[in-house]
Amino acid sequence: MSVFFITGAGPHIGKTYATGYLGKQLMEQGVNVITQKLVQTGCDRDIATDIMIHRKIMQMPLQVVDKASESCPFVFPFSASPSLASQLQNVSIHPRRLAVATKQLQLKHELVLLEIEGGIMSPLNESVLTIDYMASQGHPVIVITSGQAQSIDYTLLVLETLARRGLSLHALVYNQWHDVDVEFTEQTLLDENQYQQAFDEHDTGTKIAKHTRSVLWHYLTQHHPDAYWVEMPQVCDYGLDPIYKQWDEFEITSQSDLNVTVNTHALVQAGSSVSIESYAKAIADTLLYNGRAYRE
Repeated sequence: MSVFFITGAGPHIGKTYATGYLGKQLMEQGVNVITQKLVQTGCDRDIATDIMIHRKIMQMPLQVVDKASESCPFVFPFSASPSLASQLQNVSIHPRRLAVATKQLQLKHELVLLEIEGGIMSPLNESVLTIDYMASQGHPVIVITSGQAQSIDYTLLVLETLARRGLSLHALVYNQWHDVDVEFTEQTLLDENQYQQAFDEHDTGTKIAKHTRSVLWHYLTQHHPDAYWVEMPQVCDYGLDPIYKQWDEFEITSQSDLNVTVNTHALVQAGSSVSIESYAKAIADTLLYNGRAYRE
């Protein structure tokens, strides 16, 4: 369990923020953890932007492994699949190099959180899909989902594919970001049409999120009874924009750079789910137990 793949059930699901926040919680539990990005596209820097976001959320500076390209061995400027982005740079993505980079991180850390680029069916090169590489490595998988429209379809397709490929689902992380209430401004409250539109949007979103949570929860308990259902708090990206400018002097300027709120009502609704903080503690306890068993 020294490596977890982290993937998302659909676009803009929050897997980068979830990876960084889980890393932060694991650090607070005393785990020597590092995050890794399998491949980064749409980045014209030497260090992957998602790695920079991880470090910002984890409240730590860029690491030696980041500057040595171990935390993300392939970075491409074109925003496309890893296969196309690499072809446009006349570079071939070799799965062996990806595996070696992860092994190097494992030698220095207790746990590696490995965030994939795009979706599990995204091609790494002309002959290897991301899911092919994941299956060849066999690491357990953490899937990030949310209550937005189409999440049920995306999530169940991912879970079914993982099962067919023999990959173990360790946790389904429900990102509450899409459960945020519609903002009712003073202008909205005074304008009847705007108010009705905002109310309808809020009501529809609430129903979709509630239904999504229920369907996914029942599917998980039926088909993956050993997997965790984890609640991801609303992580606001305050203070993250400057990281794109502070390239050479990356540092954490304030603990207030990261705002976190938890929808406690949602936690109650989820039944026997666990918070991401409790999930991190469970991982830390398992690592500690395995370490003691190994020494004995």
